[in-house]
Amino acid sequence: MSMNNENRIENMNNKFSKGVEVVVSATIENNSGKILLVKSPKWFDKWTMPGGHIEPGESMAEAIKREIQEELNLEVKPITIISFGELIDSRDFHRPAHFIYFDFLCKLENGDDIKLDNEEIADYIWVTPEQGLKMNLGESYGDTIEKYVEYRNRNK
Repeated sequence: MSMNNENRIENMNNKFSKGVEVVVSATIENNSGKILLVKSPKWFDKWTMPGGHIEPGESMAEAIKREIQEELNLEVKPITIISFGELIDSRDFHRPAHFIYFDFLCKLENGDDIKLDNEEIADYIWVTPEQGLKMNLGESYGDTIEKYVEYRNRNK
């Protein structure tokens, strides 16, 4: 490997100090056909979906269930992955990051009595997908809502 490539890789490793991060998020729908959006200080108070990092040895489904329980005190059942992709150095996230993400459609298991952790999540709202698409969303979350709508239309 040339010195230029080594320097480039070292600079990238310094910028993305946590390496490539694998994360999950949840499109949670309620019985009224609304989805849950949350605000997180990590996303400069833009609206996103709840979620977080997959821990070593944890399945994606286990991770989404754990994250939703920790952040919102909700129990969810992951149904399917509706979207996945890569987000590199998002302008909306509070630090440089390289995410590989998987967005799950989830059903509520225990009602919608939300108790925010007030650390990761600062606010929440239930909206129709159409309302959500008009909100100030974090990067890539509009795509997730659109994929959710496509999935719902295919599976009516």
